Amino acid sequence: MKESPYLDPEMAAVYDRIASRFHFAAPASDLVKIVDLTEGDMVLDVGTGTGVVAAAARAAVGASGTIVGTDAAFEMIRFARKETPHVVVARVPGLPFPDQTFNSVIAGFVVSHFQNYVEGLQDMVRVCRIGGRVGMSAWGSLPNLAANVWSDIAARYVPREELNDAFLKHIPWDAWFSQTENVANALQDSGLSAVTTHTRFYSVRIPTAEYLLSREASMQGLILRRRLTSPQWDDFTRTVEEAFGHTFGGWVGYERDAHFGVGTKNR
Repeated sequence: MKESPYLDPEMAAVYDRIASRFHFAAPASDLVKIVDLTEGDMVLDVGTGTGVVAAAARAAVGASGTIVGTDAAFEMIRFARKETPHVVVARVPGLPFPDQTFNSVIAGFVVSHFQNYVEGLQDMVRVCRIGGRVGMSAWGSLPNLAANVWSDIAARYVPREELNDAFLKHIPWDAWFSQTENVANALQDSGLSAVTTHTRFYSVRIPTAEYLLSREASMQGLILRRRLTSPQWDDFTRTVEEAFGHTFGGWVGYERDAHFGVGTKNR
């Protein structure tokens, strides 16, 4: 699908201001710790987005290290520049770097977006040095009441099947990587050894208005915006605001689980 919220400058700005802070900052810090970056490392952050993982990695490698970020979405990379000046628009597979360039290669919640995760991981392994580490994170499968409420209301305006199909085309491996054994298997199949996995749990607490803005900036939000007339969109947002005000009040809270996997390149 050529459509993507990451290519829309307004939605990218919402992602940077809201999603990065409330959803991705804590897991980014944990990913960097689990991969065990050290001072002076040269690190590739695949799917850097607005630079959340790059910021955590930069703190770990210090002034003597280098963080390079890649992303297919130029609008996202504009924000990542504040975290690292070394950013490249690139898809995976197809990383524009020679073999064995980086000490470590990391990908925060992006491998599930790859159309072919096997080829994508193999390309990440390719640019990692012998003895280096490749790490990734993926969301788990804990139920999310807030997401369910929003999706149920959205399905009144656009068929649920169409919304689900749009999501799957955008993040085809989301459900598959929500199982920690699949994270381990994918890393092992890419040629890594000494693969380990970890699961962390996060309590998310976000102002209701901010949560709803972040959902509008999602793939399903993009479909709704483009399918609905202006009066229909106004009716949808009003209905959602009322439902969330009744269910959650001024703050939305829920738990999320995330899986982390890391392995070593030995050949």
